[in-house]
This record gives sequence, C-alpha cells and structure tokens, in this order.
Amino acid sequence: MADGQMVLVAGSTGYIGRYVVRELAERGYRVRALTRSEERLGDPGPFDAPAVRDACHDVVIAEATQADTLHAAFEGVDAVVSTLGISRQRDGLSFDQVDHLANKNLVDLAATSKVEKFIYVSLWDPEIVAHLEIVRAHEKVVALLESSGVAHTVVRPSGYFSDMGVLLDMARRGRSFVIGDGMNRMNPIHGADVARVCADALQSPERELGAGGPDVFTQREAAELAFQVLGRAPKITSIPVWACNLLARGIGLLSTQFGDLAEFLVTAGQVSAVAPKVGRMTLREYFEGLDGKHEG
Repeated sequence: MADGQMVLVAGSTGYIGRYVVRELAERGYRVRALTRSEERLGDPGPFDAPAVRDACHDVVIAEATQADTLHAAFEGVDAVVSTLGISRQRDGLSFDQVDHLANKNLVDLAATSKVEKFIYVSLWDPEIVAHLEIVRAHEKVVALLESSGVAHTVVRPSGYFSDMGVLLDMARRGRSFVIGDGMNRMNPIHGADVARVCADALQSPERELGAGGPDVFTQREAAELAFQVLGRAPKITSIPVWACNLLARGIGLLSTQFGDLAEFLVTAGQVSAVAPKVGRMTLREYFEGLDGKHEG
C-alpha cells in the first residue's frame, strides 16, 4: 500500500489524528478526513497539534456514532486509521458510545467494503487497568477487529505528550500536583511519533505495535522537568490516592462521562506504563517548544 491510495482517518481533529493526517499526506497517501466539523481541521489543535485542512484530499462530515451517515466515507477507501475516542468532548456521550460503538460502526463497514487494512489506536498494557470503562471500550474494538476478517494492526501508545502538557501549565502557575508518591514510571510519546507508527503499520504484518517515547521517567520527575524548562525551583505537592479516588467518585455523581475520565486519570497516575521506545522527540524538547510558543 503506497502512493496515491486513499486512507480514511477517523478522529482527524484529535491530538493524534491531526498528526496522522499530516504524516500520511507527506508519504503520498490521499487522506480523507472523517470529522463532525470541517472548520476545526483548519484550526490548530491543543498542545501544539497542527492544523491539517491543507493536508486532506477530501473531507466527509459525519457522526461516527450514527452508522447510516458513514457510507459515503468508505467509497474508494483502501485503508482506515482510527484514533477516534473521547478526550475533551463535552457532548455527554459515554466511552462505550464513542470509543466502542462508533469504532464498531467503522469496523463493520470496513468488513463489508474493500478496505485492505485497518489501523486502530488503543492503549498500552490494558490488562493492568482492565476494570476501567475506557479500557473495556477500547478492547471491545480490538476483539471486533480480530473477528472481522479485516487485516489490522493495533497501535498501543503508553501515553501522550498532550497529557504531559498539563504539567507545564501547572508549573507556570507555580505548583504541580502528583498522584500518590509520583513514583510510577512512564514513557509517553509525541503525537507525531505515534503517527509515524500508524503510517508504518499500514505495511506491517504485525497485529500489535507498542509505542513509547525515548525516555522513561517517574511522574514526579516529569513534573520536575517542567519546572526546569521554565527555569524555576520545583514546587510539587503529592495528593493522597484516597483523596483522588474520592474526587473521581464525586465527579462521577455529577457526570458519568467525566467521572469515568477522572477514574482513568487517577488510575493512570498510579500505575507504570513503559512501552517499546520508538519515539524520537523527548519530553524536554516538547516542553521547550511549548514554552517558546507561550513566550512568543
């Protein structure tokens, strides 16, 4: 699969999706962006994610949660890359509705069309956090792919630099907070590096690919790095795990979606997640880039 072939990118306005669109276009693929808002493709995303409208061959406006809106998106498509999932959506939908059922619609259509390869972005080492709603939703999609008959690769990042950007924001405000003792180890990866793995996966026979950044550090070390980049003395406060869990449950009483997301963030702040080191950009470089843009 190469030059000029059409790749449908679902989740094209998200942090990872934006980098996937640009990476595929630079490799000579024709990119069809699946989105709910063409306007958003022309605007930069959060945490330095690029605008991508100029990299799209065409755009299909549809609701992935509504299967009957998706048929036009699959016309002439050779492959699908789905980074679709809840991140900062505020429409009241659940992880099961978006991360599972919307992706199920994509898998079902891929299985009945001429799609040659389906790339799906899930999570690293799901067994250790299998009780979480977001993880169950993602792994349902993996199971669907395995039974679909569609050639596929599941890309499993250990975490994203976009989440680490919050540490720089807290450091700018003068104090950073970590969950528990902050000694859990991780190697999150930049969106552009995840996109490179996804693009490589289009021609890979591997069913799963782990994707981590080049450096492994603890949650506390990442918080300290943010202060270093800003040239400030670290001020870090540990929040007891019990307090974080109580807060997550309280959020869940007000909103199921944000409660599930809070539970995921609290759990992720306690467990270690170290994937194969395939990323090129370091967290320091990422922080320095964000700080330079903030100053400008």
